[in-house]
Amino acid sequence: MIHNWMASPDRMKWVTRKERKGGKCVFCRIAAGDHNVDSLVLWQNKRFMVIMNLYPYNTGHIQVIPVRHVKALEELTDKEVSEMFILVKKCMKMLKKVLKPIGFNAGLNQGGTAAGASIEHLHFHIVPRYKTDFGFMDIVVGTKVLPEPVEGTYERLKRHIDMLE
Repeated sequence: MIHNWMASPDRMKWVTRKERKGGKCVFCRIAAGDHNVDSLVLWQNKRFMVIMNLYPYNTGHIQVIPVRHVKALEELTDKEVSEMFILVKKCMKMLKKVLKPIGFNAGLNQGGTAAGASIEHLHFHIVPRYKTDFGFMDIVVGTKVLPEPVEGTYERLKRHIDMLE
């Protein structure tokens, strides 16, 4: 059987990165404002942040992440869970306004590598889906072509960040 996997060439930078021993996880470093970490933070308060995924599965792929280092949903208080999901809802509303997706894939990553995640810090992915998600390159070459750089999407979303307040 032949498997046709979707390639994301820039993701190789993440997969082959050197691990920091004894340091904070990448999300904790981003939350703390570490400028040695590549990141595109759209919004942050004391409890949560919204960042662009630097290796997106689709245009507008963002993540909602607790600022406090937690590995599992049950480590959040009920108030924090409520706040996180209200923020997810606001993010989807913002993405609909700016990027006009027709749907979303959204999911919680916890449990690190056991859950298919490379970061052991709870995070919620929001991946917009579009009518034209699959084109010639996706089908024939097996790679995803995004219509604009992540930084371009970041700039467009940043202009509407007040929707997350």
